[in-house]
Amino acid sequence: MYMEQIRYIKLFWNELEQAANELGKSTLPELKEEEFNLFFKTGNRLIYEKAYFRRRKYLTVYGILAVYRRKQEDIDRITEIISAVCEEQFWALPAHVDAEKRDELTIDLFATETAQTLSEIVFLLYNKLPKTTVEKVFMEIKRRVLVPFLSSTVPYSWWETDRCNWSAVCGGSIGMTAIYMNRMKQFSDDEKEVCIQRACNALDCYLSGMEEDGACTEGLGYYSYGMSYYTAFAELLYQDSNEIIDLMKKPKCENIAAFQQKCYFGGGISVSFSDGSSKEPFLPGLTTYLAHCFPQVEAPDYALARGLEGDACYRWLTNERNIRWTIEYDKQFQNRDVCDSLGKILASDFGGEKRVEEKRESKGMTCYLLPSAQWMICKDANGNGFAAKGGHNDENHNHNDVGHFLCVYDGEMLLTDLGAGEYTKDYFGDKRYQILCNRSIGHSVPIINGLEQESGRDHGATDFSWNKEKKELTISFGAAYPKNSVKDVVRRIHIEECEELSLHVTDTFYLTENTQEIVENLVTIYEPVVDKNTVLIKGTRGECIIEVKGMEPKTFIQVIPRKHNNHEGKEETVYLIQWNIPIQKNMDTECSMCITLQKETDNI
Repeated sequence: MYMEQIRYIKLFWNELEQAANELGKSTLPELKEEEFNLFFKTGNRLIYEKAYFRRRKYLTVYGILAVYRRKQEDIDRITEIISAVCEEQFWALPAHVDAEKRDELTIDLFATETAQTLSEIVFLLYNKLPKTTVEKVFMEIKRRVLVPFLSSTVPYSWWETDRCNWSAVCGGSIGMTAIYMNRMKQFSDDEKEVCIQRACNALDCYLSGMEEDGACTEGLGYYSYGMSYYTAFAELLYQDSNEIIDLMKKPKCENIAAFQQKCYFGGGISVSFSDGSSKEPFLPGLTTYLAHCFPQVEAPDYALARGLEGDACYRWLTNERNIRWTIEYDKQFQNRDVCDSLGKILASDFGGEKRVEEKRESKGMTCYLLPSAQWMICKDANGNGFAAKGGHNDENHNHNDVGHFLCVYDGEMLLTDLGAGEYTKDYFGDKRYQILCNRSIGHSVPIINGLEQESGRDHGATDFSWNKEKKELTISFGAAYPKNSVKDVVRRIHIEECEELSLHVTDTFYLTENTQEIVENLVTIYEPVVDKNTVLIKGTRGECIIEVKGMEPKTFIQVIPRKHNNHEGKEETVYLIQWNIPIQKNMDTECSMCITLQKETDNI
């Protein structure tokens, strides 16, 4: 692993230098009022945010180079960039600004991140930056974030007491900013203590939103996001309190730290429930810090480590920690001076050799049951397997997906979870569940009486249990559907003992007198081929064969293509595989599927 870390740091630094060369040929993009207003007029976020985050790329790239290289040209460049950021009308994004008030002092994720970034860079470069620039930063941080926050009653906004990543990011950023400003004699001890106490309370709310088993139902990306700011604040507060206050000792933290490593399949595929991603990179800095606190933490394959360009928001904190924490908290690095260690790493000949993928022989399944979140993740030694969920339909970044499952083979999600779609105004508004990736029809769950699952905490699984001896998962999720449409739906997923990875999925429907129609529904991004009762889903390396059992001769399987805008705003085709389940009056019914995952062959 030591060699993997050296290789990563060298590649990451090369990315930074290449980015600086590219950015040096252009100027900071302008933040235009008409693009800011697009969100309020059309719901579009991407156009304004593209320019906003490119400006943050300048701030992060030249900030890191200035801190670690200490070249005058980098100092001069970061001075210009800091001054430009201080002149921005809004530090918050339009999606988080009240449409009528248009308050320039709105404190959101990105306003607090900006304050934290500027305070930390100025602290690290305090004697290198012009006095006028430093004073401008102090004034803007106070005016935009610290004074409005301190002047407010609790909560400043919904996020201060909410159970999601916002409370960690905003609370942690404000807490860190207060500490840095106090160290630079711009904030009194009393003011700092108030901010720290409120930050700690917000972080407690964040932890309460994580499940007791450590799962983050918002998705793996939001796990990395929230935990980065939680741990960064925890580290700084631990140092600032003379090692007395240690937020990493909170009881739930140990389970949370071990969550990430459970979520990766082979080939870089990650569990993408809720607004997650099926190709979520991990943060080496965060992972190294968590492993320093909890030895059982294991890093995923470093081929999945996030580089600079893997972060569309170009956050200073996570990118800087990918250098500092990876060096400072790994036991293999003997020199604890990060700048000195970085220089030695960059000058070394290590890490240049080509990385060789090791293919392991499949020997059974490893299954992780997360009972609080109601997730099950099973994978063989090659990382092939499935994940399924129960839960309820009022989770953070919720999708109506109770009872849903996905299947992965050789780095391809053949039965798919779409994860996050394009973030627009509608995505977080009343039309959320009209969007395919958020609706239950965009997940592998049945449709009953032509109706999908309903949103709300009451619409969830009433049983989620794993029989280790039988290797069978049971999910009861009839309550996810409209009242009286069905008594219950019980899905049993059984792992078959055979050469290939095979699942036997049985859905049992307990009917009411109102149950008129049941349609099975599976989702994939690969165009399926149907032959009678068999469906073939072919990827580029593997395939999924679904054999539907007990179908009547007149029943046919249909494939329905749908358009979907992914998180990057790119349109892609999604395929719904559907067939009717025969219903007889006063009789319960079931549908059984044999699902085989294997290497690509010349099947139908």
